[in-house]
Amino acid sequence: MKNLADKGIDSILFDLDGTLWDATIACAQAWNKSFEECGYKNTIGRKLIRKISGSPLDVVLTEYFTFIKEKDYERVIKQYQKNEPQYMQTIGGRLFPNVRATLQKLRSHKKLFIVSNCLKGYIENFIEKKSLEKIFTGYKSSGETGQAKKENIKMIITEYKLKSPVYVGDTQWDFEASKGNNIPFIYAKYGFGEINNAGYEIKNIKDLLELIR
Repeated sequence: MKNLADKGIDSILFDLDGTLWDATIACAQAWNKSFEECGYKNTIGRKLIRKISGSPLDVVLTEYFTFIKEKDYERVIKQYQKNEPQYMQTIGGRLFPNVRATLQKLRSHKKLFIVSNCLKGYIENFIEKKSLEKIFTGYKSSGETGQAKKENIKMIITEYKLKSPVYVGDTQWDFEASKGNNIPFIYAKYGFGEINNAGYEIKNIKDLLELIR
């Protein structure tokens, strides 16, 4: 495994879905409820949720939910924004193996952040539901800022005056956002997406303890 120890990494920015936890069941049910409320009988499952994880909402609607009429886009999104928090509160998601212990160890000598393309309130719900309030220094979501992941990473770097950050994620969107900020990217191979030639990769989140010392 290639090592980042000589890079002087001072902070780690994490993607959320597919990197820290798996909330595909709750997400699928929230979407299906939204479809039903908008008059659509179509349903989706965990497999498609894994595929669309990390994608901007406009991409999800136009490329994956092709059964939805364009005139209904706004209504479906509005219903999903209402339903998702409810399903996250009642069902939530499960942390990937070794996430809690690894984050606690990393927190002792690195600043930790979350940057996700999720709705406003999603990160806060994750932190509260998994009792991780003392772990993260800060976070940004597309739902909060209205910006794409690339811009949100830049905001975190600027706001917290980070000197040598690294981003950990599982999708091509994550990889591109990291490249756009000229920071190292670590591919969470255990997650939802597939990335070729990511450079650095981990098969379990605990591998970060060896990769970033």
